[in-house]
Amino acid sequence: MIEKVSQLATIFSGFVATACCVGPLILVPLGLTGLAGGLAFYATKYQTLLIIVTFVLLAYSFYLVYRRKCRKKSSIIGLWITTVLVFGMFIYTLM
Repeated sequence: MIEKVSQLATIFSGFVATACCVGPLILVPLGLTGLAGGLAFYATKYQTLLIIVTFVLLAYSFYLVYRRKCRKKSSIIGLWITTVLVFGMFIYTLM
């Protein structure tokens, strides 16, 4: 259970870290233009810190799944989906 919480926290912090680019892409079609702008404004201030937090949470997720010998197939698949989503958000931000 704690693996899932760690993975969700990783995805959330990755989204907030890349909110300057990914946020408007997702929130504007939903009609949340003001929220997208505010999130982009504040995310650029703390982007470096949020990227570090995202990588620390991702490393913690890997620790929980592989180091503690949690060999549940759903946890492993969830971890790799989380990793792909986070790196996809960062690659989109850098382009």
